[in-house]
Amino acid sequence: MRFLITNDDGIYAEGLRTLVETLTSLGDVCIVAPNQERSRSRHNSQSAAKD
Repeated sequence: MRFLITNDDGIYAEGLRTLVETLTSLGDVCIVAPNQERSRSRHNSQSAAKD
């Protein structure tokens, strides 16, 4: 089985690490995540677009 994991909390997020460790025993895991936390980035760009 293959898993694609995405998040906006950054590649070093604790929850991401736990999820990857769990899924690795079940199949191939591919991760797409920024190098730092970006949870508010999308919100900020939407706010700027409205102005």
